[in-house]
Amino acid sequence: MAVYRRSSRTRYVVAVLVLAALTLVTIDARSNGSGVTADVRSKVQDVFSPLQRATHAVLRPIGDFLTGAVDYGSLKRENQRLRDQVASLERLRVQFAAEQAAAEQVLAERNLSFVGGIPTVTVQVIDDGSSNFETFITINKGADSGIASGQPVVAAGGLVGSIESVSAHTATVLLLTNPSYVVGVRLAGGNTGSVEGTGRGRSLNVSVITTNQPSPAMTKGEPVVTSGLNNEKFPPNIPVGKVLSAKTPPGASEPDITLTPLVNLNRLSYLQVLLWSPQ
Repeated sequence: MAVYRRSSRTRYVVAVLVLAALTLVTIDARSNGSGVTADVRSKVQDVFSPLQRATHAVLRPIGDFLTGAVDYGSLKRENQRLRDQVASLERLRVQFAAEQAAAEQVLAERNLSFVGGIPTVTVQVIDDGSSNFETFITINKGADSGIASGQPVVAAGGLVGSIESVSAHTATVLLLTNPSYVVGVRLAGGNTGSVEGTGRGRSLNVSVITTNQPSPAMTKGEPVVTSGLNNEKFPPNIPVGKVLSAKTPPGASEPDITLTPLVNLNRLSYLQVLLWSPQ
């Protein structure tokens, strides 16, 4: 019951103060704020000023919150815009680096001393046959570019393989590590031999073809190149591999020679097709 009376009394006091304020405003407007009216108005302002300060103190955090909420949304959008710009610049940097590397590789592939004056076509690998057992790759040019079955395919390190099949705009390359692949090579001491593939990612076997020369004394790391003899499928002096091991088994007349391909066949990108045939 006491709470009700106190609440009623408070509302009554506020109503009286508001009415007094309105009365003073009316009188002040008619009297231009002079004399007793001005003094009374000053007293009323003194009474109301604590209420004004309290109201301002309560409402200011709300205003600050609303302003901050608007500013936060704007700041968030600006941060997202800056992040998008950074991501775009990073994409451009990566793209430029990739294009620069590709251009450098193309230039390297176009300046192969062992090719000599043989015409070439620069091609790009579009399917690298990623399986360790796959010994075929696909390139992005074919018959329309002068590419034909049997033509040698090389990279900066040396021999990669030869064209197996051709369509108008693509071709399939048989890698030299294919078990059916055979290439004639020149060995130390003037002897020749033939290299056979044993599977992708594996070494190459050499079968020595003896002449009137003694068996070759091959050392580890020694390069082996194509022989270019009559009716060979490849022109001479194309690097094929380097000696991995050369040992003559007890009682054998010829050494067992294995090679490591000079070209990393698991990382092929740009290649050169030699527009060449034995004929």
